[in-house]
Amino acid sequence: MSASKAIGLYVAAVILLGALLAPWLFWGVQQTAPHVPALRVYATYPFHRVFDRAILLVALAGLWPLLRTTGLRFGSDIGYVRARGWWRHLLAGYVLGILSLTLLVVILVMFGGRQLTINKSSAQMTGAALKFLCAGVAVALIEETLFRGALQGMLQRRLHVALAVVIASAVYSAVHFLKPAGVNISANQVTWTSGGKCLAWIATQSMRQKGVPVQFVSLFLAGCVLGLAYARTGAIYLSLGLHAGWVLVNEFVRWSATLNVTQEAASWPMLMALLVLIFWLCQKVFQPLRDPGLSSSGRAAPST
Repeated sequence: MSASKAIGLYVAAVILLGALLAPWLFWGVQQTAPHVPALRVYATYPFHRVFDRAILLVALAGLWPLLRTTGLRFGSDIGYVRARGWWRHLLAGYVLGILSLTLLVVILVMFGGRQLTINKSSAQMTGAALKFLCAGVAVALIEETLFRGALQGMLQRRLHVALAVVIASAVYSAVHFLKPAGVNISANQVTWTSGGKCLAWIATQSMRQKGVPVQFVSLFLAGCVLGLAYARTGAIYLSLGLHAGWVLVNEFVRWSATLNVTQEAASWPMLMALLVLIFWLCQKVFQPLRDPGLSSSGRAAPST
């Protein structure tokens, strides 16, 4: 089966199976949470958030069959290369992600007329920072594995690397808006067709929300930065670090000061500057952990 057909079937299966799974996942959490303290926080989630998780669970479950269908291995072929120095890529990406977004926040406050009013205690801020650190790691692992490792990795084997980065980044950006945040289904109104209602809202309303064009470009450029890091190093670690650092700063600022950096067009110059910086770093500092052509052999290059 060709990669395009495999990806198409994968996407269709994820959407349909995720929509069918969502009500059962919602009911399961509601029934189990009183007996499992760790699940109680999830029992407070509205149905549309459970729908998002159901889609993600199905996407992750289907990733291994998708890779097998297209002839890829789960480890090295999607960027998890065994090579010395991988942790340097990861750490450098994490620091760069935190510093770049923090600098953007400072610029927005000092020159962009944005306000940064934090009315939280030190204990609350420490707890939130730890929470968002963990969230950043989880989000980066999931999204980089899916969009850079699997999607871009497959595209790079069949297309020019620049085109592969652009397509994967466009898909990465668009997927962030396919969420039924405007669907209001109370707990006692959830039925087995509720997932279909979420899909209908996504198809008709998700792209009409305020600020979508600016956020789409911001996320597309972010995807290009992450995609370039993946393509130039032949591994996923630099992208993972960048992504996790961005999530930590953006979520912390959104929580503490209600400032969403992705909604700011001022992020575009910073992301384009990062593109240039990543290209330079990968030329001068970071030796590829594997052939940047991402050959299917998965043989890692030595790294210092």
